[in-house]
Amino acid sequence: MKNLEMYIDSFNMKYESFLTGCDSIEEMGLWDKEAYGEMEAFYFNDLTSVIIRLIAADRNISLKEVNYLNETFGFEYTLDELVEVYNACKDDIGSAFDENFENGITYMRRINQKLAEAYKELLGLICDIIIESDGVISSAEVTEVKRLKAMCE
Repeated sequence: MKNLEMYIDSFNMKYESFLTGCDSIEEMGLWDKEAYGEMEAFYFNDLTSVIIRLIAADRNISLKEVNYLNETFGFEYTLDELVEVYNACKDDIGSAFDENFENGITYMRRINQKLAEAYKELLGLICDIIIESDGVISSAEVTEVKRLKAMCE
């Protein structure tokens, strides 16, 4: 659990820095707000989709995972609500998400390589937090983490 707490602390610190970077990019006019909306919201949506995919990767959404999701990322889901959210959006966070996710990372790299690397770090921390949060790391979770990280390369 100590590693998990370190991951969470690191995520929180790096996420705040990432948000500052997003604000800076928007202020410089490098982000197309007309097409994509607020940069922070755009990438938060991607991170949220990654979180839900990882939680459901092993086909078992546990109360421990939901609790970590809520504590770490500021959500307020119950177990039943998260299962319902996953079932409602599982098609949207499937293969269509992969293309949008990769495009979002490519777009960020064109705008600012340093911010893209920070986002990649956030993704890695999310992966570490979610797969360790229930105390059981399944092969399905490991496979999904590898796949997600490969999309950031």
